[in-house]
Amino acid sequence: MEPTNHTVRCSVQNCLYNNSNHCTAQIIDVGPQYRACTAANSDETVCATFRPKT
Repeated sequence: MEPTNHTVRCSVQNCLYNNSNHCTAQIIDVGPQYRACTAANSDETVCATFRPKT
């Protein structure tokens, strides 16, 4: 597992990269939720790095 990035918090408990509410992904890819390629607020963004724990 990658080292914990203490500057990026994550509250998605079933994400593979979540370690005690901190992201352990080496690269974090965040994008718009919709195809418009823009977002008006954080609710319109998604973490494309998310992988479910198995």
